[in-house]
Order: sequence, then C-alpha cells, then structure tokens
Amino acid sequence: MPATATKIDSTCHSPLLFIGLALLRPSTPKALEQFPDAEYVLGVDIIGPPGYRVVLDNLMLFLTITDPPLNADGTGAFFVQHADTGWGWGLPVSANTPPGMDGWVEDLHQPHQPTRRLRGRKDHDAIWSKPGDGSTYWIGVNGLKDTQTLSFTAYAMAEKAVATTSGCTIQMAGLSINEELTGPWGG
Repeated sequence: MPATATKIDSTCHSPLLFIGLALLRPSTPKALEQFPDAEYVLGVDIIGPPGYRVVLDNLMLFLTITDPPLNADGTGAFFVQHADTGWGWGLPVSANTPPGMDGWVEDLHQPHQPTRRLRGRKDHDAIWSKPGDGSTYWIGVNGLKDTQTLSFTAYAMAEKAVATTSGCTIQMAGLSINEELTGPWGG
C-alpha cells in the first residue's frame, strides 16, 4: 500500500509553510561509517507558496514517530543523528512539550541522543516554492525493520522579523524504504 500524507486538522490553513517532500532510503556506506546507528535516512523538505523565496529565522521542523510503536522492552524506531544532520537537534523537556522554542533542549551529545520526538532548528535558512527545492532536514532512522513502514507527524514553524508563522500538522503514514512522497501539504 503506498504512503499517504494528510492534514490532521482539516480546517488548518497555512499561507506560508508547507511540507513539500518526504523520502526514506538506506544510508550510504560512507554515512554509516560516521554514524552506524543511522541505518536509514529520512529527508523532509519545508517549502513556501508558488513563486516564493524568503530567508527565515529559527526555521523549525517538528517530527513525532507515530508508527511502528515501541516494543514492550523500549526498543523500536527512533530518530538518530545522520552524517547530513547539520542543525540544532532539539529534545522535548517533557512528553507534553508542544511545538515552539520553549520546552525543548538542544542536544550537545555526539552523536545526538535518539528520540521519537524531534525539533530540528536552523538559525537561518531559505525556503523556496517547490518540493525538493526548499529547506531539507536529513534525519537518521534506527530500529526500523526492512519490512516495516514509518509513520510520523511533521509540523513546520519559523520566525521572520517580528512575526512567527506556522504550518499545519501533517500525518505521513506508511512510508516504505525507498519511497518518496511529494507535496505540498498544509495549505
């Protein structure tokens, strides 16, 4: 069954931030040399509306694994640092920490601590208007069996001058290894 992407809140409308691409593939041997736990790499792209290009501050992508569930012994699929992870790796302070700047701690460990809830934060980055040409976040995935699919929520937020803007929360479901979803989602 092919992967799907849907808005969690059908009434949500974002005029600025959209999820434009999500792909999952095996990590390259070179990347595995540096970060052996990053068996797979997940790429998620934040884009803007058609004809749009802007540099934003604190461009953030919030991800939460929704499936597969954790095993009884606490093992399962986790986000882990990948060789192409080049942004602030945010961990929630509590299980109820909402998206935003508060309630997240940027992990200074190398490699970063594994997590099922992640805030990726770039100090400044540009978003463009089409999938594959936005601000891409590369995240390692560990603990996913070859036959399993990955499901997660994705939510974008950023600051520009004195305003904060948010996208809609998107549920990405059933993303198989070597599969790609192309948006935009969240308008």
